[in-house]
Amino acid sequence: MRVYWQLLVLFFLLTINSSAQDIQFSQFYSNVLYINPAFAGGAHATRFILHDRLQWPTLDAKYITSTFSVDHYFSRAKSGLGLLVVKDWEGSNIISSTQVDLQYAYELNISSVFSFRAGFQAGVTSQYINYSYLTFPDQYNSYGFIGPSNEPFGSNKKTFLDLSSGGIFYSDKFWFSVAYDHMNQPNEAFYGTNISRLPYKMDYTTGYKFYLRSLPSDNSSSQTEERPYITPTVHYKFQGKSDQVDVGIYGCRQQLIAGFWYRGIPFLKQYRPGLQNNESVVFQVGWKFNPSLTMSYSYDVTVSKLTLAHTGGSHEINLTYVVARQPKRVKLPRRLPCPDFYRK
Repeated sequence: MRVYWQLLVLFFLLTINSSAQDIQFSQFYSNVLYINPAFAGGAHATRFILHDRLQWPTLDAKYITSTFSVDHYFSRAKSGLGLLVVKDWEGSNIISSTQVDLQYAYELNISSVFSFRAGFQAGVTSQYINYSYLTFPDQYNSYGFIGPSNEPFGSNKKTFLDLSSGGIFYSDKFWFSVAYDHMNQPNEAFYGTNISRLPYKMDYTTGYKFYLRSLPSDNSSSQTEERPYITPTVHYKFQGKSDQVDVGIYGCRQQLIAGFWYRGIPFLKQYRPGLQNNESVVFQVGWKFNPSLTMSYSYDVTVSKLTLAHTGGSHEINLTYVVARQPKRVKLPRRLPCPDFYRK
């Protein structure tokens, strides 16, 4: 099984028309700078986010991804700046990548009800492959392993520029987000003259926040922010020949955060005849420790035929810390209804 996985990895590296896919996070609304650069400065404060994902931990083909982001809002310029760092390990440390992105977003009030944010991202991605973990057919004969391979290896490192953009249209309760990643479709090939373009990716996210309790009579901001709510969300993304939908709901009551959603397109699309586009059911729980610090955890239950491999599911943990607060005498811009796992 291990040899098969390694050969499969190399096959995709050498294929000219490669269909590499981006990392997919279940808590997409928590890791906001990853999903859309237009979220930079969206907290209207200084915000730090740590996010980790462990996918299929019981397999050699596991994926481990860690992200760190920090963003800040400049009220006079109606702008946000963000920094996003992503580190990813694929398989048994066969392939790893480091991504560093700078983001800028501008906020525009369209009317008394609606606002729009436009964002742009420019970054550098460095990918590394460890050939020592790979084995090839010429290393085996009928007696077993016979020694090093004679395969001609390419470079073990590839670095490229990556450009993305996005926009968010929103009110106090509704939002619609569009992100366009890998606009320049950079070449990922490790072998000199080969071309392996990273397909562009489109993300569409929308949702609506329903408050479960009416406004207090004094309409104080502190009481308003603590009202319990639920937020149904839909997240659709496609890249190359792959597409996927997340449909679910999350909510918050006082300090408790909880969510549930499904990932897949089971009846509208099949991977191939007889193989439905099912992936996982996700459960999430979180806690607000104070107005600045929030932590959440989610677990993906595999529901596809991959359950036969006993993958161990997927785990994600998010830690969000908002450190800056604007004085109450300053009129705050319209607040994004998603994500809303912090209080001002």
